[in-house]
Amino acid sequence: MNRKGLTITYIVKAFPCNYDEGYGNVSIAKKIHRGSGETFLFTSRQALRYSIVNWLVEHGIWKYAQLTSEQGVKQYDPKQLKKEFPEEADLFGYMITAGRGRQAQTRAAVARLTHLISFEPWFGDQELLTNKNFADRLGENPDMANIETGYGYYKYSLSVDLDKVGKDENFGHNLSKEEKIKRVCDLIEATKFLYRDIRGRREDLKPIFVIGGVYHKKSLFFHNAVNVIFKGSKPFINYESLKQVLEAKYTVSEKEIKIIGDLTHLGIQKGEFGDDFGITVSPFDALDRIKEEVEKAFNEKK
Repeated sequence: MNRKGLTITYIVKAFPCNYDEGYGNVSIAKKIHRGSGETFLFTSRQALRYSIVNWLVEHGIWKYAQLTSEQGVKQYDPKQLKKEFPEEADLFGYMITAGRGRQAQTRAAVARLTHLISFEPWFGDQELLTNKNFADRLGENPDMANIETGYGYYKYSLSVDLDKVGKDENFGHNLSKEEKIKRVCDLIEATKFLYRDIRGRREDLKPIFVIGGVYHKKSLFFHNAVNVIFKGSKPFINYESLKQVLEAKYTVSEKEIKIIGDLTHLGIQKGEFGDDFGITVSPFDALDRIKEEVEKAFNEKK
């Protein structure tokens, strides 16, 4: 395999999708603070992983791996891992403890997610919640609670080490090429129509912009280059920062140099941003083209 690194960066638009421990009757959204003094909402990569795996299971594409707590730790069942190699254990890794004094068996994740981080600062918005309907039906006063909220653009990135998919030294697995391709393409398919169920809401995490491809180098090429800026009330994707990456080159061999843009696919939702830069491909079509590149990469001769 010549091209071993898959990377895709997504832009989505949603309300907060992850919460920290609250206090009293206030639910606290996950957030971080920057040196500028601004506060930004985020959703952890663990929460994204949870939603992606759930999506695949709910749609009958994957099955949950079997779990056990025999060693006092909640983990994948090693008895199953000896017989078969479930998709989530393959792509997202594991650590199997074997008891006191015995070395654990570990597999690093080959599919990795960044946090889902907002482009726009949080302004302290809160939503008042009540159980007024139930209270009225009982003829009593309602209970009240507050939840931190906001609405805006977020980005996250997915990367996959294609050369490590389906191979596991701990339990001796090496899946067929066709199964390896299917697992990676299923993962990309989940991101096309992803949602997250949170606090009675179903948040739409389908992409409104994607950029990525399959490369000879493993790198999050676009994660820090994708930015949304506002001109007045209209959002724009900062194409200048993307252009620098797209025009960058890397060396494959002494005789071969690649331009990143030649291997990259972009997709954008029409009418969402102030300028689509002449891109006519939808995010869904762009992801389908990246899936085709995954298949080609597995079939390439060294």
